[in-house]
Amino acid sequence: MKINVPEKYTDLYIKALQEKKNVLTSKINQFKMEIDEIDNHLNSLTSMSIFQENKTEYQKNWKTHNYQIAWSWTKKITYYQQFKNKIITTSEVVEFIIEKEAGLDKSKVRSSVSAALSNWVKKKQYLKFEDPVTGISYYGPSLLFINQNEPKIEFMPQDLKERLLYNK
Repeated sequence: MKINVPEKYTDLYIKALQEKKNVLTSKINQFKMEIDEIDNHLNSLTSMSIFQENKTEYQKNWKTHNYQIAWSWTKKITYYQQFKNKIITTSEVVEFIIEKEAGLDKSKVRSSVSAALSNWVKKKQYLKFEDPVTGISYYGPSLLFINQNEPKIEFMPQDLKERLLYNK
């Protein structure tokens, strides 16, 4: 920004610019504090027991239990993923849970499942694959993936295989 300011007003103009800069810097710092507060709140929410699972207890009971309404969201997602033995979408997990628990609010189930999957991806427990054709996101444990961006073919749902492999 180039501006011609008469010399007698230079000091006044410099002070005005410095004040404007200070106001903007203050706003930026305020936004950063709000973002940190939101991050802390999100972390505390996603670390709640409904998003966590006691893995040893779950593994011990896995073989002897069918789907349990009392399970945490993560146990329900894990149960479904292991049942399918494929990478999964949020929508199909939500449909499965709603089928098992018809009284639940679908939007609340969707937000809980999405939060749990996002938390797992963030913690690198699950990887995420986005279908380049439809934009649908698929999730699964890292052992179902060749690398960070590519699921193993045998763990892809049939419709995804057909879209990506057979329609070339």
